[in-house]
Amino acid sequence: MAAAQTDALVSLKLVVNKEMNKVFFAETGKDFVDILFSILTLPLGTIARLVQKESNIGPLKFGCVNSLYHSVEGLQLGPKTKKELLLQPRNPSEDYCNSLKFNVDDTDPTKYFLYPYPNSSCKCLSPISGTQCRCGCLLRGAVTLNRFCNGFVNAGQSFVVTDDLIVMPNTADYITSFALLQNLGIESISSVKEMTLNFPKDKVLDLLKCSLFSQSCLTNLFLEKKPNLQMSRFLYGSFENSGGIQINLKLFTRKADAKILFAVGGKDFADMLLSFLTLPLGGVVRKLGGTSHLGSIDGLYKSVADLDENIHFNSKDAKNKLFDPHLLPFFKLTNQILPMLNLNLRYYCYHKDETIVHLQYSIEIQALNTGCGFKKMLPINPESPAEGFVNGTEMYVATDDLVLAPFSLSSSLKLLSRSNTLIGDVTEKVVTIGFKECLSLLKASLTSTSALNDGLGRRALPLGYPTSAELPIGSPTSHLYLSSAPSPSRGTLDTPSRLDTPA
Repeated sequence: MAAAQTDALVSLKLVVNKEMNKVFFAETGKDFVDILFSILTLPLGTIARLVQKESNIGPLKFGCVNSLYHSVEGLQLGPKTKKELLLQPRNPSEDYCNSLKFNVDDTDPTKYFLYPYPNSSCKCLSPISGTQCRCGCLLRGAVTLNRFCNGFVNAGQSFVVTDDLIVMPNTADYITSFALLQNLGIESISSVKEMTLNFPKDKVLDLLKCSLFSQSCLTNLFLEKKPNLQMSRFLYGSFENSGGIQINLKLFTRKADAKILFAVGGKDFADMLLSFLTLPLGGVVRKLGGTSHLGSIDGLYKSVADLDENIHFNSKDAKNKLFDPHLLPFFKLTNQILPMLNLNLRYYCYHKDETIVHLQYSIEIQALNTGCGFKKMLPINPESPAEGFVNGTEMYVATDDLVLAPFSLSSSLKLLSRSNTLIGDVTEKVVTIGFKECLSLLKASLTSTSALNDGLGRRALPLGYPTSAELPIGSPTSHLYLSSAPSPSRGTLDTPSRLDTPA
């Protein structure tokens, strides 16, 4: 029994500042670093669901992503199982994460469905039972993915993890002349004490929360009884426009202060917002140029980039899964405004004695011997990619904190009433947004509860309105684009609001 309990723990050695009760760094091995890195593989929708769960720290709100996530229940998305793809978005690195000692993602392993008779010529594959494939067959034969991965980093490696989750090799070649100790502020050995502890599974959710909301992650996690975690402040970033797809929106703003009250757009707008839920965190940080400003996440992502794929990772693919994660084929949209690549995986199903044995995939064409019972499968979307996530030709309204719902006149009146705004004090402005505006909105959704104003505020300004250079900090609209003036609603970790719409 004791051996089994030991196997279920991950060992760390903390080096702590005795006077300040603060962690300088931790020394640890593969198991803990694999868990840390796996956070980068989580889709934003999964993070929104996990951080609201009870744990030692308590439920938290993840920017505006929680509001967007909870909007899914009230939308018409077609089959119920398709809604589950957004409420339980699949991790593109599921095969790596399910082999970890502790997996922070509690999503059930993906089931794939294919034609249940092995001798059929049908080669289609779908994550949704009953999907009709190209040849007309109904895909109902369930099979799970066979996994051969062993986490991300090599076994036997030792690592140094700083309080803000910078991960470095624990080797003399990498850390010389005690430069690291000086950079960490260690002046005297008398101020230092060592603590060896075990990291249990019930702490893994707290680790996720600390990584997102703290730059003193290890201190919060191991030394503080009640960590005081705060949402990071949104910092406006400048993004280059890569052209491509553009979306038309109508922004409804208040004349007095040019604050965006809500936005109305078509299904392409709704699909764009919902696609945020499917994006893996590491891919988002990459798109933002390493500047998500989410707790300790940027430093964690940079650690992946700095570590040598030939020395510290199991394979080049293991590093790429973290540094440049791709979307699963089932989340592909025809109008994908953010050019995130889809995983180009080749799925193979193994048959034996007229029975489906298992499914596995490979990136390399020759990785599997397809002549020994393996049949190459063709993954298909449950519906045409052109249809996106939402159905029909409805218009959709999004509030400032990204509560998304079908648009109606009565719902817009409720929004005006909620913001204490008279109809005569509202202006409408049609704007076109593209890649850089989408990226700005995505960034704002991570760290702000005012995503429309922080992400699209400049688009709402009427002609002749002062620019950011002409507005002093503290003016009524400076919070729209000046990072040094926090929004009144920013920094809270409360429950997301809901948009009441008629049945």
